[in-house]
Amino acid sequence: MFATWFHLQLLLVFSIGVICDTFDYIIVGAGTAGLVVANRLSENPNITVVVMEPGPDVRDFPGVQAAFPPGAINASIDWAYTSIPQPRLSNRTFQYHAGRAIGGSSTINGSFRLSITKYIRGDAAQYDAWEALGNEGWNFSTLFPNFKLSENYTIPTDAQVAAGATSIEDFHGHSGKTSWETLDVPVNEDLNGGDTRGFALFPSTLDRDANVREDAARAYYQPVEDRPNLSIIKGTVTRITWGESCDQLLVADGVEYIDAAGTLSKIEASLEVVLSAGSFKSPVILESSGIGNPRILAEHGIETGVDLPGVGESMQNHHPASFSFTTTNNITGQAPYVAYATASDIFGDNTTAVAASSSSLLASWAQTASAATGGALSPEALETRYRVLHDLIFIKNVTITEQSYVVATSGSVVSAGFRVSEPFSLGSIHLGFNSSQPIVDPNPLSIDLDLQLLTGAGRLTQKLWATQPLLGTIISETELSSNATDDEWNTFLTSSLNTAYHVIGTCAMLPQASGGVVDPKLKVYGTQNVRVVDASVIPILMSGHSGAAVYAVAEMASEIIRAG
Repeated sequence: MFATWFHLQLLLVFSIGVICDTFDYIIVGAGTAGLVVANRLSENPNITVVVMEPGPDVRDFPGVQAAFPPGAINASIDWAYTSIPQPRLSNRTFQYHAGRAIGGSSTINGSFRLSITKYIRGDAAQYDAWEALGNEGWNFSTLFPNFKLSENYTIPTDAQVAAGATSIEDFHGHSGKTSWETLDVPVNEDLNGGDTRGFALFPSTLDRDANVREDAARAYYQPVEDRPNLSIIKGTVTRITWGESCDQLLVADGVEYIDAAGTLSKIEASLEVVLSAGSFKSPVILESSGIGNPRILAEHGIETGVDLPGVGESMQNHHPASFSFTTTNNITGQAPYVAYATASDIFGDNTTAVAASSSSLLASWAQTASAATGGALSPEALETRYRVLHDLIFIKNVTITEQSYVVATSGSVVSAGFRVSEPFSLGSIHLGFNSSQPIVDPNPLSIDLDLQLLTGAGRLTQKLWATQPLLGTIISETELSSNATDDEWNTFLTSSLNTAYHVIGTCAMLPQASGGVVDPKLKVYGTQNVRVVDASVIPILMSGHSGAAVYAVAEMASEIIRAG
């Protein structure tokens, strides 16, 4: 069933292995979400859980234990996906780090000692918007206990408090005058209570006392790896296999995978298949299995089992830019500070005018974005989503930009980064003709408002560094002058825009008519027993970092699955 060109090619290279195992649950991907779900489901000794993961166990790898030197993420545990050239950005391509190991991207997130995975949840209203988009029961209030469940918070030491660290106890689980204040952006005592506006020292997923990275493997897998009902099989899943349909719904009976010996094998699932392969792999596995846009499937010779054109669409990501400043002192290391600002902080008295002008363009932007998907996402659905985003920014006044400080190791040069938290531009990730490389089209800055917001964030960053006490440390700015024109900003941003690794949305939790792939119980539309649990289901980005949200989503998903 669903024979494909891709699968036929595999049959020429690999022999079919013997089906030797059946498990109640097959979880595809031992990453951040997959290991949470595996841990929680295997708490029941009467069910069997297997996790499929192509990457190695890297608990003894030094870079995973602490942090990678800049630019030195080990290629053996990184998928290192590359985008197609981006015409708006001088045909540049982006590379995306994604973990290929037990622990997934949580094993490689963060390159400097102090940037080991920032743990910042985002604004409450951004999560409430998930429910407003049609996902009943998914809001900040329902996710909040799951945030706390996934967290073992360590309160700041006296030394950390002296350096500016603050926290509010009720926001966490336990299993000095600044330049920002001068700019009327307050100090935020704790970024994780649902209001991120302000300046703060950010928490990290780090075991401070052991001085090691607290990734998903260390937190969720290693403590329970001896459970007899929990297994990990080393292998790369190529597709879901199907049994007899039930009530016109496809019923998964297992997965095919390439094992460590290069053999194409299969295991069976008696209850469910859970895709936790991440925003890059989960949509590709669905497409390989006959679920997706019929036009795209036909290009690969795949028979359509479920006509679901939202698969692989709605890709969103944070795209940062940065300035460099020469300073009066040689400085090394990284300052673990971050600030979040609202549209009012960026545009000031001009906020109302920006809101009105952009609101009038939402329908035309939705038409343009729909055309870019070949009609996979309708203009009406996109306009609804854009209006929810627009209301978040201009009515609910959520934080929409992040400014962070990264001190370069070159001595007297300081880098100051900034990005837009709530982008309107949507990209896509689809099955490629190279089995290890999907077609990644991030499509950043395709909506004019994103460029306007990013320019505003950059100007706010410039204003910060022109304010005491930071001003007293600066000799010169190396990229743009403080009076740069909009055209100069355009040129600078399109030539220097970079990428973060917070990709979401490619199997979006939305109504099917809105381009959704999974329903509020995370079941793939048109299937009886396939769910997606990873960053790909998140329907819109939030301020902060996707890792915190993924842990909470996986905890909530585990409860949904256990409830039947």
